[in-house]
Amino acid sequence: MTETGQVFTITDTAVAGWRKTRSLVFLVLLTAAMLHNSPRPEPTGRGFAVIALVAAAGAAWLAMTFGPRQRAAIGACAAAGLALCVLDTRGLAPCYLIAAATMAVAVLPLAVAAAGTALAAGALIATLLVQGSGWTGPLIWAGSLALVLLLGVVRRQREEQARQAKTVAALDERARVAREIHDVLAHSLSALTVQLETAAALLEKDRAADAAVLVERAGQLARDGLTETRRAVGALRGDPVPLGELVAALADGYRTDLAATADVTVSGAPRPLAAEPGLALFRTAQEALTNVRKHAPGSPVAVHLDFQADAVRLTVRNAAAQAPGSAPPGGHGLAGLRERVGLAGGTVTAAPDGDGWRVDARIPG
Repeated sequence: MTETGQVFTITDTAVAGWRKTRSLVFLVLLTAAMLHNSPRPEPTGRGFAVIALVAAAGAAWLAMTFGPRQRAAIGACAAAGLALCVLDTRGLAPCYLIAAATMAVAVLPLAVAAAGTALAAGALIATLLVQGSGWTGPLIWAGSLALVLLLGVVRRQREEQARQAKTVAALDERARVAREIHDVLAHSLSALTVQLETAAALLEKDRAADAAVLVERAGQLARDGLTETRRAVGALRGDPVPLGELVAALADGYRTDLAATADVTVSGAPRPLAAEPGLALFRTAQEALTNVRKHAPGSPVAVHLDFQADAVRLTVRNAAAQAPGSAPPGGHGLAGLRERVGLAGGTVTAAPDGDGWRVDARIPG
């Protein structure tokens, strides 16, 4: 799980725990008020019925807060609360209806919760009016139920937005990891393929010594691929990216593998970059050189890094008559680069340049 996912999970658990604790505290206070306020209900006759209903309403409250059958518990809590409104006239019994409405709007479909709340409000108003309480009390309690319903709807909308935000974050993280996997594998496997295919051709010509050199180079490329994987993981964790060193290493690999020219020049004051812009520029250089290996192997390459005051610009150009062009049909190289650089707030272009090909990327940083 990502760090973001852990934060979301911990936050959701803490909020749920706080809501349950708050509900339990309210229940304890309400039960104490119902059983100890003057006049106290006696365990006989009408008083016994009040005590029994308080116990039933409390059990239903606990069940709808902590139990698995919340829907039945919501109805039981509301029914017990309404019965208490008939038997007890001290004005606290409608709190059970408010608790039931609060839970209903949280766990039931909104239409069901709204209909149930409206039915409870109508029954409560009728009960209180029959008891001769006047219009003020019933309207206040009905307004409280309506407010609970409204706040519940708002809370559900906010929770839905939070869930959507988590989904988007998860999809973004998956896309980011997919880009890293593609870039690491595309570069490492492309270089390995060149070395191994050449070694196989040399073996067919009985040039075992020369093939052994290439096989050793392929082993080094595999080790470099593991290093690159670790570097990608570090970048995903937010580690700074030493862009100048990484680009120089790419050029060294190109020179070693293809015995071709690969010049790297730097202007401005080099500096470590944050993970996202630094990795985006590094992947741009990597993808550009990988495409040269595929489509114009051995052509001279010039790489230029320009550390500007508010941005860094990378230019990769190969001066071959045969331009590397774009990624092969169905590939995701240049498309992934545009997406990656765009997410970092920059731009990238890839187009013919004279007798060769030019890739140009600029990212604020």
